[in-house]
Amino acid sequence: MPLHVNLYHEVQRQEQARQRDPLRLGMLAVLIIAIGFVANYFVVLGRAHSISVRYSGLGDEWSTIEAKAKDAKARQDELDNEVKASDAMVKTVEGRLYWAPILDQILKTVPRTVQLTHVGADAPGDDTATTSVLTISGISSAGEPRKEAEALRIALDTRLGAQFKHVTSVFKTLDDSDQFVVLDGLRLPTANFTMEFQIQVRDPIAAATPPPAHRARTAEAE
Repeated sequence: MPLHVNLYHEVQRQEQARQRDPLRLGMLAVLIIAIGFVANYFVVLGRAHSISVRYSGLGDEWSTIEAKAKDAKARQDELDNEVKASDAMVKTVEGRLYWAPILDQILKTVPRTVQLTHVGADAPGDDTATTSVLTISGISSAGEPRKEAEALRIALDTRLGAQFKHVTSVFKTLDDSDQFVVLDGLRLPTANFTMEFQIQVRDPIAAATPPPAHRARTAEAE
């Protein structure tokens, strides 16, 4: 049986002891941990760089979109103003009072025994107002000139009431005159009068949301 003699057992024991040295193992562990931290640092750095590049790209894209959004908002405001102006114009045209038909009714109603000296018509100066004022002055001549003027007021009130929703009329003045006129060969006494008509030209509910203010219109004939 062969005999083996290990002449290096002391050297091997020292080598094993050296390999099992706690300080060496600790240094190795620290080195491994340091390498891990360095590797993790580069991984995180790469991710941060990727996020930074993406953020920069999104920032440029947002700047482009924001500029387009501002332009779209400005265009929308411009179109809204145009629509509001158009609506105001339409409301003004639709709500305007045409005096020609009223004057035509006056001409058809005034009898031969009445001479008009003044016709004044004022449209509402305030868009929230709902009535217009018609003022008529003249001279009536008949056996009873005051009754003749009253008959004219009632007739005009009836005619205008058929055209508008609400009409009220009153005499501002009605006085006998010391002047006489000759009509159909008859010498007739006269009376001076001024009558006023309140004409509702707008719906009170619709007037609660008026279009932009505009100047009052006045039609007057003498």
